[in-house]
Amino acid sequence: MNDKASLGRWSIFRFRPYLLYFIGHTISMLGTGMQFIATSWLAMELTGNSGAVAYVLIATSLPGILLSPLIGVYIDRFDRKWIAVLMDVFRAAVLVGIPVLWWQGLLEPWHLYTASFLVSLGDEVYTPAAMSLIREVLPPKALLYANSTNTIAMQAGALVGAALGGVIISLSSSVTVMLINAGSFLISGIFIVRIRKGLVIPSKAGSTIKAGVKTYWSEIRAGLAYIQGRHRLVIFYAMIFFIRMSLYTINVLLAPFAKDVLEVGSIGFGYIDACFAIGAVAGNLILPQITQAKGTNFVMVLGMSGTALAIMLFGFSVNLGMGMFIYFILGMFFQVGVLYLTRAQEETELSYQGRVHSTFNTLFSILSLGIYLGMAFLMQHYSFRLIYVVQGVVVAIAAITAFRVLYSKPKGVQNNVSG
Repeated sequence: MNDKASLGRWSIFRFRPYLLYFIGHTISMLGTGMQFIATSWLAMELTGNSGAVAYVLIATSLPGILLSPLIGVYIDRFDRKWIAVLMDVFRAAVLVGIPVLWWQGLLEPWHLYTASFLVSLGDEVYTPAAMSLIREVLPPKALLYANSTNTIAMQAGALVGAALGGVIISLSSSVTVMLINAGSFLISGIFIVRIRKGLVIPSKAGSTIKAGVKTYWSEIRAGLAYIQGRHRLVIFYAMIFFIRMSLYTINVLLAPFAKDVLEVGSIGFGYIDACFAIGAVAGNLILPQITQAKGTNFVMVLGMSGTALAIMLFGFSVNLGMGMFIYFILGMFFQVGVLYLTRAQEETELSYQGRVHSTFNTLFSILSLGIYLGMAFLMQHYSFRLIYVVQGVVVAIAAITAFRVLYSKPKGVQNNVSG
């Protein structure tokens, strides 16, 4: 506790590798903030159907289902820095293809879905590689501040990007935004290259680089066995899923809700999404202090409960101002997920980081696919306001479950005390 308290928010920038990552990550997130709005708007323009947003998100969930186990093994085998750099270049190349097709008059919805799949594939590889890289170059006591600061960078980029994205779309087109995002990926790759020199192979995995299929499957089994014996790790990731599930849902609903219910257009859509980012920045600025003062369990339950209430209230928004305010509050509460990510990182050995993250990501992707398919159906048959209320109730049930799990005494505690 004393080490974490003495470290402080700004002192982590004394670690040069983290400073370089932070700069590249922030620039990349600026492009990504614009990308969500651009992809959602372009999908609706190409199809004339608000449900197309759900189909885009379905495409983004498929790589996690199909490839996460394979991704995890190879992240634990090879240098995480070069994996992250290659994925930045790959995602940039994919995004450039959409404007080319647009300018040739050849762009169709399936092109956009395919590009969303490929960019998501790059995300699925990049994210655990970058997380493992940060775990590698920083001491454990710096992880909470690093993760919360990373989220601030992500949301600050989303804040500026969302607002700019709506303006750029109204003045130019969605494909212009995609070109900008491609450039941001390339800049991110340049900074990551400079994080450190040399080649670093994760411990225990380096001896298996040339191994065949048999060793590959044995490594997957080893990763599953590692998770099976660590119940607290499972709990941390389960809570992360409930938080992500809510984010999946509101991402699907926001574009058509802003367009058809609030009737605020692409600029209003961008402003609402930007308010989530402002709330996320504010939430991450105070998260370490609140956690130290009140404890992790209290903050997690409070965050889940607040998220449930904010989602339900957003469904009753009647104008742009109300929607922006509630989305700001929602962004603050959502940041409780940083605590669970940090605890999961701290309790996972470096040589298992890739496999553990990818195993849970596979499960999340399968479940998220079901959520997107369900949302595509619900959006055609029920009002958006009702869906928000139902989603809030689901999160409220998760908050109650979290309270019971985190505050209940493990079996055997009473016996030990009485004995």
